[in-house]
Amino acid sequence: MSSDYFNPDNYFAQQSKLNEERARQEEIAAKQDLDAQKFRNQSNDSLIAQLRDKVSALAEKNRQLQQANEKLEANNTFLESLFTLPMHQMAEKNPHFKASHDAQQLVLAKWILSQKAYAETAFVIGMAAGKSAEEITAIYNDSISSVLANATKHNNNAVGHPVLKAHADSIINRK
Repeated sequence: MSSDYFNPDNYFAQQSKLNEERARQEEIAAKQDLDAQKFRNQSNDSLIAQLRDKVSALAEKNRQLQQANEKLEANNTFLESLFTLPMHQMAEKNPHFKASHDAQQLVLAKWILSQKAYAETAFVIGMAAGKSAEEITAIYNDSISSVLANATKHNNNAVGHPVLKAHADSIINRK
């Protein structure tokens, strides 16, 4: 055997077998690495597909939200322009507002009717008491000042009604 060791043919044959075995082991390791890389690539492909679907869904959601935002902005612009109109024109453009506006107009009409009736009553009583129309009008103007100044004799002061109280200063400044 020792003579085979120094035999150059035997030495090269052994080296060749060792190299062949090393190459086979490297081939096996390379195949295992290739299989692992294929698995990672498949996993990455799945992840990329999932992310692509998610990005697509988010883009669609974003598009829908932008459209909804545009509608809301247009609606907001419409409402802002609507609020600049006189109330009767607002009522013509919005049926919900029309119902409440008509109810308010009815309250206002009843109030105007009662004021006209009180004025007529005051003139009838004043004339029956011997006062002229000018004297009755002067008493009326004095009564307005007394109500706004919260100085009436029969507790008909402006502070007795919240709406009148809130607008008393505006009424005084417009006189």
